[in-house]
Amino acid sequence: MVNVDLDRIREALPDRASVKLIKYRGKSPAIECKVQFPSLSEGDFDMVLDWQREIIGKENILEFYTEETGGHWYVFLKRVPMEFRGATDADVNSFSGMEVVKDGKRNTELPVQ
Repeated sequence: MVNVDLDRIREALPDRASVKLIKYRGKSPAIECKVQFPSLSEGDFDMVLDWQREIIGKENILEFYTEETGGHWYVFLKRVPMEFRGATDADVNSFSGMEVVKDGKRNTELPVQ
């Protein structure tokens, strides 16, 4: 199983950055990265992408997608079994599309299936 450490990805970015585990358009697993003003320079951006390839494993990355270099990008992941370490409540909830975790615990208000 592939292990992806979201804390290491967060540490590789400036303090003004946010990292979130998502399902892009409800289907493709991805990591969304946003860097607030000023965004990364082109050289810094390339360096960060190299770090992400190292942390995630380039063999597990389908592609990177960005419309503006250094400000906002997605790391699309291959659909292989992965374990995400350092996932926050927001990561789990955004990935699942519902509030599965609330205050660090399983949300007991969800209907049981």
